[in-house]
Amino acid sequence: MLEVASIKALAEAGSTAYVRWQNIKRGKARIGANEIEILGRVFPSYRWWLLTGEAMPEHGQTSPDYDEANGNQSGSSAG
Repeated sequence: MLEVASIKALAEAGSTAYVRWQNIKRGKARIGANEIEILGRVFPSYRWWLLTGEAMPEHGQTSPDYDEANGNQSGSSAG
């Protein structure tokens, strides 16, 4: 998910700085609870999966793997 997300969109969606998102994407920093919350705002259909690791497609909550397997791009709103 981080591979397809725009660092600019992630930085603008919350209080995490652009440089921190760069470091997270490059593997130089660990993602924290605040960043998980921001990802949930940027990718609303992945919120449940981000928190639990489970998809609930019947409620519109999927995961990147679920969407890929089913040909969906519904979780992606950052570009």
